[in-house]
Amino acid sequence: MKPAFNRLALGLKKYLGLSPKKSLAALRKERERIKFTDVQRRINMYLRGLWGCDFIFKPTEEKFESLHGCKPFVEDNSIHVPDTYYEVTQNGSSHFTGLEFYRAASAHAAAHIFYSRRQSPSVALDQWQIALISTIEDARVEALAVRRFPGLKKLWAKQHTASPEHNETADDYLDRLARALLDDTYLDDDPWIKQGRELFKTAGNLEDDHLVRDIGMALAHELQKRNIRFKADSYVHGAAYRDDNRHLWESAKPAAEEEQIAPTTFFESKILSIWEFARFGYGEKRKSAITFYDAEFLFSDDKPLSDEEADTASGLESEEDLNKLSALLSKKTAAEASSPETYHYSEWNFRSQNETESWVTLREMNATPGDLQIVDNIIEQNNHLLSRMKILLNAIRYGGVHRVRKLEEGDEIDINAAIRSQIDIRLGVQPDPRIMMRTVRKTRDISVLLLLDLSQSTNEKVQGQEHTVLELTQQVCVLFSDAIKTVGDPFAIHGFCSESRHNVEYYRLKDFDQPYDDVPKARIAGMTGQRATRMGAAIRHATYHLNKQQSRKKLLILITDGAPDDIDVRGEEYLRWDAKKAVESAGRSGINTFCISLDPRADRYVSRIFGARNYMVVDHVRCLPEKMLMLYAGLTR
Repeated sequence: MKPAFNRLALGLKKYLGLSPKKSLAALRKERERIKFTDVQRRINMYLRGLWGCDFIFKPTEEKFESLHGCKPFVEDNSIHVPDTYYEVTQNGSSHFTGLEFYRAASAHAAAHIFYSRRQSPSVALDQWQIALISTIEDARVEALAVRRFPGLKKLWAKQHTASPEHNETADDYLDRLARALLDDTYLDDDPWIKQGRELFKTAGNLEDDHLVRDIGMALAHELQKRNIRFKADSYVHGAAYRDDNRHLWESAKPAAEEEQIAPTTFFESKILSIWEFARFGYGEKRKSAITFYDAEFLFSDDKPLSDEEADTASGLESEEDLNKLSALLSKKTAAEASSPETYHYSEWNFRSQNETESWVTLREMNATPGDLQIVDNIIEQNNHLLSRMKILLNAIRYGGVHRVRKLEEGDEIDINAAIRSQIDIRLGVQPDPRIMMRTVRKTRDISVLLLLDLSQSTNEKVQGQEHTVLELTQQVCVLFSDAIKTVGDPFAIHGFCSESRHNVEYYRLKDFDQPYDDVPKARIAGMTGQRATRMGAAIRHATYHLNKQQSRKKLLILITDGAPDDIDVRGEEYLRWDAKKAVESAGRSGINTFCISLDPRADRYVSRIFGARNYMVVDHVRCLPEKMLMLYAGLTR
């Protein structure tokens, strides 16, 4: 028994002495803390007010091993922040709160996204140079941000606590330099700190990010002379709001499935040929333009070539290689331009009977193209239906003419109005002077948006059929698009799915101003069903796009196989009420909304959302394409 009690006593002693990680975590839980989810809306509005745009936030799990949990970082233009942050106290009083940390961290990360425009290779740099270049880059983007928003300086400077007394490790000097470059009132007589301040002040144009490397290399060389220890892997910035700067450096080992492409920078050789490049390091090794994109060439051990080999290598590559180079540049440019746009929409809470502003985050995603043969097969299999519908739509293309009566000025006299005016004159009554009329040709002025439910349930097979709901939706889109070209109405095809209110994905398969060619056809062929159905946010975003159209009549047609649903909502009524409010909001904007439901039990809820006359439940889904086109002809007549 005694050994057991001894073990318990030792464990209690360690627990109270904060030795093991579990006791440290338990005590930290008792401290005042703030969760990112509690302040996310405030931070989103804060950044939107500063930069005029929205940013993607991704909370990361807290790590108790470090004082402030995990570090913020920027990756793929997304801001990753700790999901929890504790209030920092100094001398028994609050130094700065968790909300101030999130504001400082998000503003600093946003400054990086705006001003840090390129990545640099880190393979040729040591840990001292990387650390100093990162510190100078932090100071540069903060200086540019402070020029636009001077109040950020006070927010950031408050969280720097380094002082001249901190002089034992390289970490201390980096923290002191960071504070000195931000805060002009901070006094530090160290020669190295003064040198850093002087170099940064005389740098000139801070928009030029090349100066960061020059200053960082010079300061790293001077700091190494002091023979102080430095472990880059364990370095944690004294100002907890600063990120780890991983986005500044290119990865030395690209993913296996990605093609290795070197930085897109051209160098000029001694003979001033744009297609020749000077090799890093020593020697006269020259390669053609396409060789510069060979990672094996860039990162291999350098060996000088003989004069004969150099002359041979300096020749231009074939036309095929130049075309490959152009394709690589185009691929990189397309990848950089593919970041999704983010929107925030309100959502109706039927319990509190009010709208929660900026509650749902919606992102416009790039649709993955599919096989065009799918579209060709659909047209071939339904050619007879397509021909019949084209004849019907062509008949309503021109609505004929109609007469506009009771005009004071017109093309001809309205005989009936003239007779009534003559009778009024004889009776001594003031006659109606509007006795003219005009003949006007009817023209179609309508924009149509077809909104598709692309949730996981669309992958299920239709009862009694071999094809899935998604394949049936593809068939409707192809036949609808091909037939509507006969009328010439501008139309768009969009789709949506969701995974909680933080991630509603919206796909623009075809836009109003986009021709119906192979690009939208491939996107329709590549449609996939995934996640859930947050219908209200998708209707609001479709309304946003329809409101941009100048047409007199606007129509939104929604095709779905079920009721609104999502993983973070319990109960059926919440999202149904929100969808109803989204439809009402579209109606106030002059948009007619109609729903085509494939759910046989939809009558009990779809009429409440869209209205008694604005929906259709399709019992026999094999007739859906034909019913869809007949419905369109009736709604747009």
